[in-house]
Amino acid sequence: MKKNKIKKIILTVLLGLFGIVMVFPIFWMISASFKYEGDVFKVPIEWIPKNPNYSNYLDAIQNFPFLDWYKNTICVTFLVVFLVITVSTAAGYAFAKLNFKGKNLIFAIFISTMMIPVQVRIIPQFLFFQKVGLINTVYSVALPWMFNAFSIFMMRQFFTSIPNDLLEAARIDGCNEYITFFRIVLPLAKSQIVALLILAFTWGWNEYLSPLIYINDVKKQVLSVGIASFKGQYSANFAVQMAGATLALVPIIVIYLFAQKHFIEGIALSGVKG
Repeated sequence: MKKNKIKKIILTVLLGLFGIVMVFPIFWMISASFKYEGDVFKVPIEWIPKNPNYSNYLDAIQNFPFLDWYKNTICVTFLVVFLVITVSTAAGYAFAKLNFKGKNLIFAIFISTMMIPVQVRIIPQFLFFQKVGLINTVYSVALPWMFNAFSIFMMRQFFTSIPNDLLEAARIDGCNEYITFFRIVLPLAKSQIVALLILAFTWGWNEYLSPLIYINDVKKQVLSVGIASFKGQYSANFAVQMAGATLALVPIIVIYLFAQKHFIEGIALSGVKG
């Protein structure tokens, strides 16, 4: 018993230290957003500024098209969440419970795409989007997320755990595949869908490479690229940049705080670890 208590204490201390290391950059970012530029890199770090500078937030909003970037990021994130959840739940159910020719081969091809770096697809996608007129639109950023191998794999793992007898009972009662999917399967996958929603929201909100390549108009940019543009070629206002980053971080924190219970359950039940 004493050994177990000692192990738990050591593990708790280690996890606590690890947690502090993980949140350290966030605390520094928030602290720097209230400082004057000359005090940002002051050593030792002044975690609570004696003379807070609230004008950094006003400068981020007034001197840059920050609200346009925010609106564009919301649009991109909404599209990414909608596409990821819609396609992944349907494809995951098909791969888990439906029998059709070539199912295992198609699923293996989907999984193999996880090994292909995103950078390899950038040029072909750019040429395609340019040809169909999607350059400088939010659709060029959101559409590549439609067929996401990880999210399809995640939903398939959960749907595989649903007993086939439950689906057979629904079919005997007269339910077709659509009714079985929407009324029987999806309600059981609530935690997994919420977990996938949080992941998709994070992917869409933090997307950087795609808008950097596909969007050329400054006012049509998203927050990740826009905030990076605060840093000029010959000057950098890190305090204003940290203020913008703090404002951009708020939605992700809010979403996770409200849905963290379902997120943990969804990841645990789907069997996806990492």
